[in-house]
Amino acid sequence: MIASTRANLITLITAPTIWAFHFLVCYIAASIHCAKAMTNARVFLGPEWPDVTLARIIIAGATIVAMVAIAWSSRQAWRHWGDGDAEPPYDDATLDDRQQFLGFATILLCGLSFIGVIFVALPAVFIGDCR
Repeated sequence: MIASTRANLITLITAPTIWAFHFLVCYIAASIHCAKAMTNARVFLGPEWPDVTLARIIIAGATIVAMVAIAWSSRQAWRHWGDGDAEPPYDDATLDDRQQFLGFATILLCGLSFIGVIFVALPAVFIGDCR
């Protein structure tokens, strides 16, 4: 097995890290957009609430990038998991079992992170203004 294609703890935490950065980008973009829009809206529009279209576009872009990165990570994990022929549990102290365990755990974390990215992006779909 080539060292660059082996699973390690970095591959394990890639998808949750992408999810965390996606979370930060989405909520920082929405909060900055709404803070600026609220300052301008109170001066010019009176009691109307500002639109969040720009924040929605930023969140949509970040969501697409995060989903593609998580899909790439799950593809790598699938390769690590499918490299051997053993069935779970992977509890032997061998390199093959370690690789299959890390690949399987990474696939599960990729699935969780993919769902997490969707749930982080859902408020942008349903919320129409900065209330």
